[in-house]
Amino acid sequence: MDEIVLEAKSSVDKLIFLFHGYGADKNDLVPIGEMFAAALPKAEVRLPNGIEKCDEGFGRQWFALEGEDVAKWMEAYLKNSAKIISYIDSVVSEKKLSYKDVIFAGFSQGAMLSLSLGLKLGAKAAISFSGLLIDPETLKDYQGTKILLAHGMKDDVIPFKAMQMTESALKEAGVDFETAVSPNLGHAIDDYLSDRAVDFLKKL
Repeated sequence: MDEIVLEAKSSVDKLIFLFHGYGADKNDLVPIGEMFAAALPKAEVRLPNGIEKCDEGFGRQWFALEGEDVAKWMEAYLKNSAKIISYIDSVVSEKKLSYKDVIFAGFSQGAMLSLSLGLKLGAKAAISFSGLLIDPETLKDYQGTKILLAHGMKDDVIPFKAMQMTESALKEAGVDFETAVSPNLGHAIDDYLSDRAVDFLKKL
């Protein structure tokens, strides 16, 4: 896997996988990764490249995003999920850790990935910046993964109502989650949301 690795400052006891958004690449979230690494000195932070060239002609993607039909997004995600999970499994095995030592985080499409993978694999936690839950089937066998939903209220790409719908689904399934909302923010990560994410990580 083409990736950036921010090594732990001592022996590794956690892995953080940080997934970029649609049309971006592994470099996009390095500042967030560095913040997470500073917050958890024993965590190794992995920033992989999306597994496909983006259909838009620039950057990378984790799966195709055709139109606005979330069911189609889920179908595309499920088609590619085995390859992504194989990569994650190899890293977890290499570090001799378990999924209870793994944290997924991501922005936009990467946030969709983080939520679905975190819940499916029973990770320690998952952080969704401007995302939504595209695979509700993962809620059926909830394994205690802690979730942070972080979103800007003025997001015009993944609307704020997407976070509210995800929040309702998590609540109904009894998922342990927190929310962080930035009132004047569009489709981005600001200092408030990144600081809340760091606070969330420190409590794990």
